[in-house]
Amino acid sequence: MRYTLIVFTILSVLITGFKPARTIEESKIVSVSIEIDASPSKIWHVMTHKDFAKELGNEFDTNAFVESDWKLGSEVHFKYEPDKIVSTGTIGKLIENELIQVDYDFPGFDYVEKYTIEKNTSNAKLSVYAGPYTSDFEAQKIVWKNWLSKVKELSEQ
Repeated sequence: MRYTLIVFTILSVLITGFKPARTIEESKIVSVSIEIDASPSKIWHVMTHKDFAKELGNEFDTNAFVESDWKLGSEVHFKYEPDKIVSTGTIGKLIENELIQVDYDFPGFDYVEKYTIEKNTSNAKLSVYAGPYTSDFEAQKIVWKNWLSKVKELSEQ
């Protein structure tokens, strides 16, 4: 498992030119959100049900997907088909239909993904906070916006 994280980190550095931030000012958190005409429970279902994992994962990369049982303290695996684990995080916070926080401990830095669903009068707002990122911040912001759009599309069907 540790070997996979080390390989992932090395590949990330080679491919993206990632350099760990020297100061907090150099790192950035992606913060994006979208309004969805669906209930929080429908959005939650799309985000956490295995039937949608590969379609959502393709927004990150071809043949990518996330696998978990979505319970507090459980592991979350970012994988490539057929069954190659690229990184593993742990669900550190979870409130069903409202909040998921996945904590990753990569060599040299901690990375967090936080998903919130807020019920509005006629719809819901899904927000993602992810990071830190440095040199690939703008590219990651686009990827996360695409992922949100896919969740919206699937939730509104």
